[in-house]
Amino acid sequence: MDITPVAKHHLIYAALAVVCLAGLAGFFVLVFPWHGRLAEQNVTITATVPDHGQGSCRGTGCASTAAYSGALPAAVTRLASTTTTLLFVGDMMFDRTVATRSSAAKSTAYPFARIGNLKQGVFGEHDLVIGNLEGPVTSVKKPEPKSIDFSFKPEILSVLKAEGLDAVSQANNHSLDQGSSGAQESLRHIALFGLTPFGSELKDDATSSLAMLEARGKKIALLGFNTTDHGLNRTLAGQAMAQARAAADYVIVFMHWGQEYKDKPNADQTALAHWFIDQGAAAVMGSHPHWMESVETYRGRPIVYSLGNFIFDQDWSRETDYGLVAGLALSPQASELKLFPIKIIKSQPMLLDGAERQVRLDRLAKISPPELSTAIAQGVLALPL
Repeated sequence: MDITPVAKHHLIYAALAVVCLAGLAGFFVLVFPWHGRLAEQNVTITATVPDHGQGSCRGTGCASTAAYSGALPAAVTRLASTTTTLLFVGDMMFDRTVATRSSAAKSTAYPFARIGNLKQGVFGEHDLVIGNLEGPVTSVKKPEPKSIDFSFKPEILSVLKAEGLDAVSQANNHSLDQGSSGAQESLRHIALFGLTPFGSELKDDATSSLAMLEARGKKIALLGFNTTDHGLNRTLAGQAMAQARAAADYVIVFMHWGQEYKDKPNADQTALAHWFIDQGAAAVMGSHPHWMESVETYRGRPIVYSLGNFIFDQDWSRETDYGLVAGLALSPQASELKLFPIKIIKSQPMLLDGAERQVRLDRLAKISPPELSTAIAQGVLALPL
């Protein structure tokens, strides 16, 4: 049938309007994909989803491609823009057999081969990644003055930066392995490679213990303290905490403490953890025992007494070959602690899934307070602030 010129113009304008509206809708989907926390909703998706605790399925079958129908898993929900997410890893040591294995593989990044990038990878997305660097970074290693004496080559810092680390604690019993000059050299190297050092083996004052980071417009205070070879100076530590509270939105304490090869804290650790929270800490993370230790809460704040090893060469026992990575989400209203069990194979950590993951979470639940056992076994603790 014939179409008049006017009708033709109307059809063209209508078509252009449809195209423009579709383009505008696409623009808003791209630019504003989420608004705040995504409300739980029933969906049907088809994807390859390894089991890291996001659904009721457990075992190797969860890694197959299949349709999922039900509540959207927590692993793929986005937190509100006001939520700051941090990831904590345990003891990292790059000397001794770790160095030998890296050299044999002709790769400084050898320890990260099974785990990949920490900021955006198997643990999800995190704004900041923090770990304990179990020794100094020096250009030359001096003759060993003690039986266990560490020094790491500066090039390892470029790997840590590339794999997502933002800050490393030097508050541990190996930071002075190369003497005070080695400890100072280490701080310079760490800063030069774009990482933030914090903490000291012996000093508890704010200048030595405190570092400030920022993410999503929120200021995060990190304080590192070591009590493995001396007691904490609570006067100086209290002053450091007060300075941190005044400057930051959230205060996190990273402790090096306790007894090696134990799965529960001693009374001094518990009292100290509670004291830090009374002083305003939003969370307390721990390292040094080389084993995963219990998790508890105090006044609604999480305490992870020991993350255990992350990169090490203690292949001689089962527990030293396992560890824990902790994800912490902080918002003005609440905090959330996610627990990621790992296994270390020849100094290479890997994230556990399926039945082996559940075995480790069940063990953590068993050694932790019974009122938290269900949440720990599920790998997530939701806590109001």
